[in-house]
Amino acid sequence: MIIERPDPTKITLQVTARNYNGTPKTLLTSARVRVYHLDSGGSEVEDRTPIDLDQVGSTNTWRYIWEPASLPVDQYFVEYTLIDPDAATFIDTEDLIIQDFSSQTDMVLLKQFAKGRWKLDEIENTMTYYDEDNVTPLVVFDTKDATGGAASENVYERYPRP
Repeated sequence: MIIERPDPTKITLQVTARNYNGTPKTLLTSARVRVYHLDSGGSEVEDRTPIDLDQVGSTNTWRYIWEPASLPVDQYFVEYTLIDPDAATFIDTEDLIIQDFSSQTDMVLLKQFAKGRWKLDEIENTMTYYDEDNVTPLVVFDTKDATGGAASENVYERYPRP
């Protein structure tokens, strides 16, 4: 599960229970979930102490909606512990990754700027940056001299066009 930052306010933690033969398991004596991450030394740090999951109707799906105050960008682990009436215990863990997609988008744009061509238009007094295909414009800047006048020589500043 991957969630975008900043501070996701609701995270649905959900597990589906099945018998060994693959049929739905709708009866459990306990269904709990906890969330933790590893600190720099490799030790577990609990972010959500164990809490009961609720059965969704009479299905084999068990769910808890977690509303953390905040959750920084990091890799977390969601641990589900299910116990059936015969005391058989099933423990499973899934990754929960909080990412800052805006940073990734910025990096993609920077890569496009670096690999694509740019062109200074002396008639329009603009500078255009192109995508990696060298055809698709990414952004157009008006170019100015040191006094703020339109310029194609001795360019001092650039202003993005809206």
